[in-house]
Amino acid sequence: MPKIFSDIEKDIQRNTLFEKGLQMIVERGYKNVTVDELVTLIGSSKGYFYRLFESKEEFFLQAISWQMTQNLEILTAARSNGASTDELSQLYKELFMQASTINYIDMFYIYSKVSEAQWKQFRDFEESHYIRVVKLLGKDPTICDPKVLSNLSAMIYLSCGMIQYAPYLFEEKNDAVLDILLATMHRYVTEH
Repeated sequence: MPKIFSDIEKDIQRNTLFEKGLQMIVERGYKNVTVDELVTLIGSSKGYFYRLFESKEEFFLQAISWQMTQNLEILTAARSNGASTDELSQLYKELFMQASTINYIDMFYIYSKVSEAQWKQFRDFEESHYIRVVKLLGKDPTICDPKVLSNLSAMIYLSCGMIQYAPYLFEEKNDAVLDILLATMHRYVTEH
């Protein structure tokens, strides 16, 4: 008989999957990680995974949403502890650098696999997330457009994931380009 997990146990397992599973996908590539490997992270079965998530793609989108929420909580705590807008913007940049990123080929693959409803749900979450980020940074979302911030963030994530798949890039300059893109995002937030 399968074990019945409490809601708290399910949340712990889900968070473990998000953290460790996302890292596994980033390190090895989305297509190179199986659901069987993901469930070994929590000592569970494939059936249990599919009770938590409709698909591996849904798991991934929820894991990215979880990561974004974790970062927002860190920013909120810093604001509560008196961090200035400039300090929050710098912290956001640091959190961004630490975030798990996926290569752009995998991201387009995931997009092709999810339903329109799943993608819309993710995009709605993303928009509301960036509205909260903009407000937390003390900016007006009608002036500092959260969708622009979201697009800048996506471009940075995708550029991080292009490195191994873009032989036309000068690999030794990737860090410099990333710094420029992050500075652009920082400037957009601080100047609007």
